[in-house]
Amino acid sequence: MNSDTPSLPVRHKILVVDPIAPQALEQLRVTYDVTVRMQPSEADLVHLMPGMEAIVLRSGVKVSANVINGARQLKVIARAGNGTDNIDLTAAKRAGIQVFNIPSVSSGSVAELALGLTYAVTRHIALADRQIRSNIWRKSELAGIELAGKTMGVVGLGNIGSRLAALACGVGMQAVGSVGRPTQERKAEFARTGITLMSIGEVLRNADVVALTCPLNDRTRNLITTAELATMKPGAYLVNVSRGGVVNENDLYDALTRRHIAGAAIDVLAIEREPSRLSELDNVVLTPHIGAMSVDSQTRIGAMLLDGLALSLACQDAPTRIV
Repeated sequence: MNSDTPSLPVRHKILVVDPIAPQALEQLRVTYDVTVRMQPSEADLVHLMPGMEAIVLRSGVKVSANVINGARQLKVIARAGNGTDNIDLTAAKRAGIQVFNIPSVSSGSVAELALGLTYAVTRHIALADRQIRSNIWRKSELAGIELAGKTMGVVGLGNIGSRLAALACGVGMQAVGSVGRPTQERKAEFARTGITLMSIGEVLRNADVVALTCPLNDRTRNLITTAELATMKPGAYLVNVSRGGVVNENDLYDALTRRHIAGAAIDVLAIEREPSRLSELDNVVLTPHIGAMSVDSQTRIGAMLLDGLALSLACQDAPTRIV
């Protein structure tokens, strides 16, 4: 071959294990050598990783230390959405792997779903749908509450929580909320947007609807247990669009069966793709972690994913490391 012949660009090997926007996947295939295996088990993932230089995932797959340690060519872990709680960051750092996520882009979608779930559980929309499909007409048993004039309590006033509070104000609710590190400055800042900053205990005691929009970490794991549920108003509702581990689901089940709280709407379960006892209850609305799954947000995430992968692989482009 003539030495002047330009070399072909390197086609990095990328594994995609969770759904991403179709146009983003199509563009990935133009640029990279892409393998798609939807939501493999950990054992399958270990077998898939050799030779892969990047992995693209959402919340459906866990990248454990075992997976990372067996992936000698892996350079980048790309989380197409908020959070990195399903990635062993310590193992990734030790192996010199760059990890990035795409926060905030789907905040509006998650906030809108949280408000939708609030309507679904407070007006028994999902239960009414199930009943009428079975030709059951029990209108008198489906009386719900109006949200206008009620109090929305948001635990975690980040991008999602702040948007949800604004949406709640827009339908006539009062908005209160809590943050991990409250200051007088933040209290004044939230007050200017119509949100009253409180401690989490005050939020639980005062809210008619408590929405969880906080990240999962050591401080928030099992944040809501029997003790916290007992402080909520009788007849209040719990909405969780954060992570399943924030709520002790056995304690929530007991509170719901005892009707201490009126109902719950859950987009995030502690163990996904497995049966949950919460599905037994008519005062629960469940969705399969679809907070960010709007066409609009997925299109935005897809575009940012492409940019992030290109930059990360360029920065990490180096000889295979020895682990």
